[in-house]
Amino acid sequence: MPAPFTFDRTWTFAVPPEKLWHTVGRTHEFPGWWSWLRELDADGLRPGTTARCVVQAPLPYTLRFDVRVLDAVEHRLVDTEVTGDLHGPARLEMGPRPEGSHARLVWSLQLRNPVLRSLSVVARPAMVWAHDRVVELGVAQFERRALNRRRG
Repeated sequence: MPAPFTFDRTWTFAVPPEKLWHTVGRTHEFPGWWSWLRELDADGLRPGTTARCVVQAPLPYTLRFDVRVLDAVEHRLVDTEVTGDLHGPARLEMGPRPEGSHARLVWSLQLRNPVLRSLSVVARPAMVWAHDRVVELGVAQFERRALNRRRG
């Protein structure tokens, strides 16, 4: 089986952790914030809730997966388990910073879709590029649309 796709990145936002938490918790608004999110059925960030997602990558493939919230600590973290075309743990950590707050997103996901898993053997660099592009665009859209701010 190919190695998992891992991700560990931190961003700083010019809002306090309480506002960041409240905004991230508005899961019903995600499709309006993130253009790559084609479908979402979610009900907040409480332990036991599951979000069903369809994401269109910048490459010609679509990912379908569920994100189940295992633990949520207000203003601090959301621990999840991802299943579907992707499988593995994902965690969002938040906290205060002098300029507002930070958000750290960490995951280690295996491709479960047999076609994509096979393609990843030769197309991994393109898939990593596509993933990083989706995340980069997603953070910019989140900040602009959800937090009503522009990155400098």
